[in-house]
Amino acid sequence: MNTRKTILPLALLLVAASTANAQEDKAQRDAAAKEMQTKTAADTTGKLWVRGGTLQLNMSQVSLTNWSAGGFSSVSGVAMFNGFANRKKGRHAWDNSVALAYGLLSQEKQDPVKTDDRIELNTKYGYELNKAWYLAVLAQFKTQFTEGTDPASGGRISNFMAPGYLILGLGMDYKPNDHFSAFISPATAKFTFVNEQDLADAGAFGVDPATYDAMGVKLTNGASNLFEFGGYVKLMYTQDLAKNINFLTRADFFSNYLKNPQNVVVNWETLFTFKVNSWFAATLSTMLIYDDKTQIMKKWEDTDQMYVGKGTQFKETIGLGITIKL
Repeated sequence: MNTRKTILPLALLLVAASTANAQEDKAQRDAAAKEMQTKTAADTTGKLWVRGGTLQLNMSQVSLTNWSAGGFSSVSGVAMFNGFANRKKGRHAWDNSVALAYGLLSQEKQDPVKTDDRIELNTKYGYELNKAWYLAVLAQFKTQFTEGTDPASGGRISNFMAPGYLILGLGMDYKPNDHFSAFISPATAKFTFVNEQDLADAGAFGVDPATYDAMGVKLTNGASNLFEFGGYVKLMYTQDLAKNINFLTRADFFSNYLKNPQNVVVNWETLFTFKVNSWFAATLSTMLIYDDKTQIMKKWEDTDQMYVGKGTQFKETIGLGITIKL
């Protein structure tokens, strides 16, 4: 038997196997490095955060001098800011938004009155389970800047943190594209704050009212907060209807498992933006609110008699003014 003839093929076989293993190891290392260096759509430019915002200032004026048809001179204005800051890396997504608004109307010989007043902060963290579906947690806070009064009586009916709303929810977030999202939470805690004792004593916004004895002497103060637990759905859709026309709609629904779950709280808003140029735009917005715990001054049909009861709130605003993108 020739030993050299036997050893040589074995050596060549070992060298070939070693080379193949080295190439396979290199391919695995290159694949791992590529995976680590892969960037998501949010940071293809090296940025993990995507930020933006819009500031709108809408003004109107009516000036009357010796006007035979009558009327009042007036000035009104509304300032609105909508901003966002979103972070996306790998399977982690963190979306944040803020909506602020304040408006005043001043008529001749009358005190200025509010036409808009809003503070809303949102934050949502999601972990992607598969395409378009995220396990998510959401927090939302709402209140207003200043005191609100009843137009008929002039009495105070709201103020900063009266009410204030805090929502904390755990659920699923569905985001199939950049135009639509749906957050669905079967386990949501909702806190209502009423930090004005006279409103709390009256049981405003659903808190427990004060108790009184037979002589009208207050025995206990009204509660300053209310806790609810239930299901929550938040929907959002935005789309450019034309080159200079954008449509946005958002809707929130909350059902309290602990009391009257059939009375769903609804907040639904729409916004059409008609862009004139880079500085000027016209807007048409609506806001619909239904909350059976919010008592509203209403008038009996065919009479001037007033009463307090629940009802659907609706607001429509048309504006033309300066629009600044930040």
